[in-house]
Amino acid sequence: MAFLLPLAFIIVLFECVPLVSMIINSFLDGGQFTLDNFKQIIEKPIYMVAIKNSLWITILSTIVGLVIDFFLAMALSRKTGKKKTWYLSLLNLTSTFSGVPLTIAFITVLGTAGVFVLISQKIGFTPLSSYNLYSMRGMFIIYVYFQIPMGTLLLLPTFAKVKKEWKEAARLMNAGSIRFWLQIGIPVMMPGILGTFNMLFSNAIATYATPYLLVNNSISLLPVKIVDMFVGDVRQRPGLGSSLSIVLLVIVLVEIGLTNLCKKHFEKGMTK
Repeated sequence: MAFLLPLAFIIVLFECVPLVSMIINSFLDGGQFTLDNFKQIIEKPIYMVAIKNSLWITILSTIVGLVIDFFLAMALSRKTGKKKTWYLSLLNLTSTFSGVPLTIAFITVLGTAGVFVLISQKIGFTPLSSYNLYSMRGMFIIYVYFQIPMGTLLLLPTFAKVKKEWKEAARLMNAGSIRFWLQIGIPVMMPGILGTFNMLFSNAIATYATPYLLVNNSISLLPVKIVDMFVGDVRQRPGLGSSLSIVLLVIVLVEIGLTNLCKKHFEKGMTK
């Protein structure tokens, strides 16, 4: 058991200690116990708007990304040999492309003076010529982008659960492809799909670098507000920042709890 001590030390130092410190600080203000930090979150619209904005862009980008991931993983599961290896390498590469490099790339392509925007303005393509990357709708495409590589890689193994024999039996019974996937394929894959949803949701709601570089504080988002409480240029408020972090943690835990309940339902159905 001695070989586990370094791992235990890392877990305590980098997970348990920060978590306990965050919980304690959320109930402190000037060294005194208080509930004012949570009261401010509820009463001040700026924090509620940040929570709503984060939930909106997270849930929507996760759902859209998951749909795209499903079809990409389906197509990739049918590939073999060098083509599949090449696609997997590309997905692994793009899954690490985030933060500052990703933001700069999208500004170069879809920013106010982005390549695609300028070309669209010259040819008169209105939907793209007036594209505003520095807005909630503009950021949405970036959120969807970094959901795709991770979600595809996570969903890919779940397609192995759908056996070829089931597809052949469905064809013999004159069941179409859509009916097969809706009644057999997707329900069998649902535990894996929900697990992927958990990862994508957690990944999106905690995203900080990209929205901070794009919109800073012009659009209220929960992760940006949390960081501002600790490294703000005007005033640092670690107590309020810890309270906002607790809110973020609760949102993620509630989402994971609900999806796990759904997973158990589908897993029970598979064992019957």
